[in-house]
Amino acid sequence: MTSSRATIALFTLILLEGYVVLSSELLAIRLSLPFVGSGTDTISIIIAAVLMPLAFGYQAGGRFKPGFQRTLFGDYRYISVREKLVTNMLIALGILLPGLSYSLLDGLFMTLLEFGFSNRFILTALYAGLFIVTPVYLLAQTIPLTCNYFSKQRLAKITARILFFSTLGSFLGAVFSTLVLMAHIGVHNTAIINFVILGILITVMSREKLSMRIALTWAIVLAGILGNSAQVMKDLRIVENNQYNTISVMRTDGQRHLFINKNSSSMYSETGQKHAYIEFIERILLNTIPENQGPKDILVLGAGAFTLGSEDEVNNYDIVDIDKNLKGIAEKHILQKSIGKNKDFHAMPARAYLAQTQKQYDVVIFDVYTGGLTLPEHLVTKEFFEQIRNRLKPNGSFIANMALSPNFATPISRNFDNTIRVIFPHISRHVIGEAYGLWTENEDEIRNVMYVYKSHPKDDKKSIYTDTKNSSFLDRPANRP
Repeated sequence: MTSSRATIALFTLILLEGYVVLSSELLAIRLSLPFVGSGTDTISIIIAAVLMPLAFGYQAGGRFKPGFQRTLFGDYRYISVREKLVTNMLIALGILLPGLSYSLLDGLFMTLLEFGFSNRFILTALYAGLFIVTPVYLLAQTIPLTCNYFSKQRLAKITARILFFSTLGSFLGAVFSTLVLMAHIGVHNTAIINFVILGILITVMSREKLSMRIALTWAIVLAGILGNSAQVMKDLRIVENNQYNTISVMRTDGQRHLFINKNSSSMYSETGQKHAYIEFIERILLNTIPENQGPKDILVLGAGAFTLGSEDEVNNYDIVDIDKNLKGIAEKHILQKSIGKNKDFHAMPARAYLAQTQKQYDVVIFDVYTGGLTLPEHLVTKEFFEQIRNRLKPNGSFIANMALSPNFATPISRNFDNTIRVIFPHISRHVIGEAYGLWTENEDEIRNVMYVYKSHPKDDKKSIYTDTKNSSFLDRPANRP
């Protein structure tokens, strides 16, 4: 039988183990996002790297028997349940340190990319295999190992209680770490909390509080704290590291650049220069609005640094982005001024906003897809573009910025084009820049591709000209020969 104090300690251990595992899983998904993207394909690899080691860890923990065992140094010594728990957590802590530290991951992924490891599936599998599988396998052994301390006569009741506290810990790891910690203190500090929790558990469970193992434990924790400190984030020019984005700001040659998850999102110079695709939108849209037509209602999906229309004080803007911190970052670091009273910022997902609002717009601008690795899969579907079209006024326009192959060399460039034309017939496609790549099949050749659509009353009429039925002479404007 265990005392009440020991029972509380054991259930606290189980709860915190569940928290660390789920929190580490979500941290792994979030930290790998800038390097491998946020698609369901890569996320599923990380989830699999957690679930399978959990299963094997439960089995291994249940089969453990205290006794003399060979150590890593070749000698035999007695390994108790307590010793096994402490050793497992110490090894897990040592592996999670680099796996949950952005500064170390940045160097690792950049090195792998330099050596030609560009496939996101391989990168994700390497990351999960190196830093997730083993810690989860070791931590999963906690539940069956702690069962050794409970009476076998109340096995059903104790098992139910153990599962309750483990699941409660997982719930807190899923909810508290993301909605509270990542949102308010940042991803790097959330990782630090995991390191500290493991350090405390190792210390409490160890019989000798002053030993080399405890010193090693807190040396690892200290390294985790320093490696994820505010100073390290500052050195990497990271100004925000929340549950959605890692945002950095760089200044070069009089230009201020905003990077979101390592993608160049926005640029603004001292002379008002912006990214070429932003200037393209302003040139064909804002600069051509007739003065006698009054202010237009414009919806922008994807805020970036709010550079689009930053000088426009006439038209009315609704700007939607999931990250509420973007507005303050843009005003402080990029625009260095307020976005303007004619611009309302809505911090929410694009599809949620489109589903909730009934407002109609003269123009909808889609600038959420950033290309490369961070593909928002739910924002390239037929159903999503139907939502956009339903928000257009009868003569409204739609403009989309995509990072795609300019000559349709990739499947996504072809399939996206097929998808968007189902909802927006007669949409035009413009490649920004000189390199169209007509004579190459290089799939790495990516350019900003602009889709521009102007609604017409007879969009759904799909008439064609044939040799036997040709009405082109009737379709020409009456005032043209």
